[in-house]
Parts: sequence; C-alpha cells; structure tokens
Amino acid sequence: MKKLTSIIISFLFVGTVFAQSNAHAEKYLLTFFKKLNDTQQKLTFLNKTNSFDKIGTETVNGDISGTLFYDVQIKGMGAEVTIRYTNFCDEPGWIYDGEIITHSNLAQNGSFEGTIKISGKEPGSVSYDDVKMKKGMPSSGNYLVKIADFPPEKVDYSMYQKSKE
Repeated sequence: MKKLTSIIISFLFVGTVFAQSNAHAEKYLLTFFKKLNDTQQKLTFLNKTNSFDKIGTETVNGDISGTLFYDVQIKGMGAEVTIRYTNFCDEPGWIYDGEIITHSNLAQNGSFEGTIKISGKEPGSVSYDDVKMKKGMPSSGNYLVKIADFPPEKVDYSMYQKSKE
C-alpha cells in the first residue's frame, strides 16, 4: 500500500510539473503571436483583403533594427508565402530571426514550415513545421516552443486563434 501511495504521489507531482511547463509554453506562445502579429501590420500586401491583391514582394524595416521580408509566389494551383525576419526588432528585447513558409492551394488549405528564433529578454524559438492550414488559418497540429533553459513543448495550433482575441 505504501508503494502504491508513493507511485500516486509521484504521478501527481510529475503531472503538475508538466502542466506548469506547458502552461509556461502556452503563455510564451500567446505573447509571441501578439507581438509577431503587430510586426506584420507594417506589410502592405499581407494586409490587403482580396487574396490576389496579396501577391507581391516587399521588405520593411524594423523600428530599431533589421528587416521583415514578404513574398508570394504562385506555384501550380496554389501559392507559397515567405515571411522572413532578419535581426528584426520593433520593441526592445524582442529580436526575430527566421522564416515562416506557407504552402497553400487556391482554397487556402495547406501547411506551414519554418522556425522563428527570438533573442533578447525572452529568448526562444517557435517552429511551425507541424501546423496545417484550412481556409487560411491554422487548423490542426502543434507549434514546437523552445524557451531558453526549458525542454521543447508542443502547443496546440488553437493558441494562434486565442492570440487574436
């Protein structure tokens, strides 16, 4: 009985530690999305309402440093969208490097790939490689969130929608 009690207590402790760790990753990802979405407001093509008006290439400068590059290429019956951050910083302590590539068909269904690395006061990275898209929005899969000094955590795709609330 004593051994069973020890196993149950250990299980509860481990479950609590993992739950706290995942909650930390979710909070980090939510903050990441809100800040990253703000940086993308500078992109003229991306923020047009008509899908075909979004086709083009542009580069904008960060308020503090770096660049944000946007490019849409028609590929077969769909498109490939590249968003690339190079030492991009609009806000002290949040510097972005990396890219997100979206592969989609005409119905805006497809997949994402790429990783954005964050340096500054909250270093980490967010990988998009396991996220699928439907109707232009993340619809399944997980982001892989790596926060400095913590093991990587998978966070559900729905966190992106929560960042828009």
